[in-house]
Amino acid sequence: MDGVVYFITRMRLPKRFRMIAYRAVVPAKGQLLLIDRICGVGGDIVELKAGMLFVNGKEADGELRLKHIYKIDQQYAGSFAYREEEAYTIPPYSNTLYIPLEDRVVKKEQVPCTRYVLPAGLRDETIFRVYQKSWNLDNFGPLRVPTGKLFVLGDNRGRGQDSRYLGLIDERKVVGTILWK
Repeated sequence: MDGVVYFITRMRLPKRFRMIAYRAVVPAKGQLLLIDRICGVGGDIVELKAGMLFVNGKEADGELRLKHIYKIDQQYAGSFAYREEEAYTIPPYSNTLYIPLEDRVVKKEQVPCTRYVLPAGLRDETIFRVYQKSWNLDNFGPLRVPTGKLFVLGDNRGRGQDSRYLGLIDERKVVGTILWK
């Protein structure tokens, strides 16, 4: 994210649910340094069901500060801090915005909106090219993570260029663990 400073170290081991910096090749952009959360390590079975992460059959999103896409009437959207370039509309519903919002803010503020979840079976072509499965951002897996690989997800789940699109990350590509930002 532009304008954010991260402190990265190799002195803290990367492990499940820690944020890491890693090198990856992003189509049309080339090799980049990316920052995501480790959500699956070698041997884990990861799955997204209706936008919720499950690791080895157990719900795993509970304590994380995540953003998901919410469907909100434009009249309410102005009271939230969001990046306008991340918002979109789906014609003909021009008064309805789809924007990433933090789940905890939506709950705390009792925002009149609904979480937007892609239906199971709706195939994302990029994910299909990587995994040869009819998965999408919100309904992905189950997938067993091989030894030496990591399954990473961004905390902004609706906008992530993470393992869903890039494939599994080789542990050797990890630059370090994020201590703070």
